[in-house]
Amino acid sequence: MKKNYAFIALIVLCSSVLLTNCKNTREFGEAQKSAVADTINQLMARVTHYAEEAKVDSMFQWLSDDSASVFMTGGMGYSSREISSLFGNEYKKIKSQQMEPLSRRVLVFSPDAAAWIGILKSKSISREENVTEMFLVETWLWQRKPAGWEVVHYHESWMMLPDACKRATVEYALSDLAKELRGKAVKPADMPAILTGFLKQNQLIYGSTLAFAPAGTGGSARFAAPYIYRQGTEYKQVDLPDSYDYTQSEWYAEPVIQKKPTWSNPYYDNGGGGVVMVTYSIPLYDLQNNLTGVLTGDVQLN
Repeated sequence: MKKNYAFIALIVLCSSVLLTNCKNTREFGEAQKSAVADTINQLMARVTHYAEEAKVDSMFQWLSDDSASVFMTGGMGYSSREISSLFGNEYKKIKSQQMEPLSRRVLVFSPDAAAWIGILKSKSISREENVTEMFLVETWLWQRKPAGWEVVHYHESWMMLPDACKRATVEYALSDLAKELRGKAVKPADMPAILTGFLKQNQLIYGSTLAFAPAGTGGSARFAAPYIYRQGTEYKQVDLPDSYDYTQSEWYAEPVIQKKPTWSNPYYDNGGGGVVMVTYSIPLYDLQNNLTGVLTGDVQLN
């Protein structure tokens, strides 16, 4: 019900904004759209800066006081005053905060209406020196009023990322397995038993694969990546190439490009276990320093 409420609120607000401004769109060209997008990006840069400084009043200064405006976080709707109070109480616990934008986009509806959609990583340090990392998805709906631009709707959702202790546990375990496999002539048929044993010894890791570097033959590439993952108390297997080209995925491409272990951003594993996860990946090489493949350990996000 919370998700439906948020969706309905967004649709109603968007429709209201569009109907109010549709008469102004006929003469609205690309140059004007670009100018509006630039303005919104500049405003959001200021919002992000104030968020990093934990200055709630400054961060939310553009929120509309209109009773029809709804600001969503954690699946609940708040007024501008309520959400400012909520964040104010949370920010009192924070010593410092970093915001890393991963992607952002401005949708310009009219000269007087636009939406900013952003994906960010945040890293905060509490006054007790506890580190928290989160993955954020935010939508800010902006409308130009006589006094200037206002935010008439805000919607934020987030996921907690593995903490330093969990990351270190996964990194240590997968590094040990990588050392065992490095330089060995392992084949795809060898991996299900190896990976099942690995998961049984490492309860924090949801799933694992050795995604082999594609082998060329007859002008085409052959893929092999047996993936083992948990399903209750059982262990299931799926062959990733049956679902997609894994070499294009971040968890495979980044460690190959960087030639070192990497953590992925959160993603929905549609071709494997069917959950939201982050992946730690280690590129493996043979004795001639040729890429064997990418060894992974997945952590499910709740």
